[in-house]
Amino acid sequence: MLLENEWGFYSSLDPHRVYESKRKAIQHDKRLSVDLDIKNVSKDKRPLEEFVTIWYRLHGKTLRDHVRLRKLLYKMVDRLGNPIASDFTSEDFAKYREMRSLEVATATVNREHSYLRAMFNELDRLGVIKFENPLTKMRQFKERAKELRYLEHEEIGRLLRVCSTFRNKSLLPIVKICLATGARWGEAENLKPAQIKNNSVTFLNTKSNKNRTVPINQVLFDELKAFKPVNDERMFLSSLSTFRKAITKAHIQLPKGQFTHVLRHTFASHYVMNGGNIVKLRDVLGHSEITTTMRYAHLAPDHLEETLKLNPLNRHQNNDN
Repeated sequence: MLLENEWGFYSSLDPHRVYESKRKAIQHDKRLSVDLDIKNVSKDKRPLEEFVTIWYRLHGKTLRDHVRLRKLLYKMVDRLGNPIASDFTSEDFAKYREMRSLEVATATVNREHSYLRAMFNELDRLGVIKFENPLTKMRQFKERAKELRYLEHEEIGRLLRVCSTFRNKSLLPIVKICLATGARWGEAENLKPAQIKNNSVTFLNTKSNKNRTVPINQVLFDELKAFKPVNDERMFLSSLSTFRKAITKAHIQLPKGQFTHVLRHTFASHYVMNGGNIVKLRDVLGHSEITTTMRYAHLAPDHLEETLKLNPLNRHQNNDN
């Protein structure tokens, strides 16, 4: 039986396959009616690409980063050869990620693993699939802890001086906001004038989907209120390329992958070194998990002081004396 919904036409025998063309839907319905026996009905023969489409239609499009995720999943499917999803196994993915690990970083492979596993999990919750998620029991690669580079005060001063020399007047306030609040570059660059008030900055549509408000001192607040916004919807001009030039001009060497993020690391590192509370830092940075914030715990003064007092060598040195 042929049915219709807002996305197009489909057969009652296969409600998840939707066609824009009514003629194609009728052909599919007839083919199912004639050729599908009990054995075929019990086995889901839809390709993996079709499940990406269903996932996006029923759930993915509501996610903040849905366009990028959809493109990434389709590219993965293409590299995997678009297999029948119900036949796809953990061994198949293991071979895929072995190949990918020769092309990209371990973190990238793990993200692809997470996205595909999450897609299967959501389809299972929605009742779309009846087979088991092939990635449920598969562990991700263990990643090495990355160096968290932060700027020393001399480097901060040098960077601020260099930023002030560029014609792009948005650069300096964006950098200052990141250093003063721990904001991600995009959060600061995309601020609206209305988000800066009462000596604080409010960040909306953040990575964790939680709004957060961070206080700033009077000097910075006055500078920002005196700054002429681009318009009512945008405080600053796009300044990423100019920041790249500023980093080079300031002779600051950064690890790979820590370009604008060095400002966020700098805020967090100095916050902890100056005695800031790690739990409060999590809220300021907007981390979903405290384990992410704990990367900075080793910089705490009391942590370093306890290392001096409590290390086991002290007792032996005292005996030597």
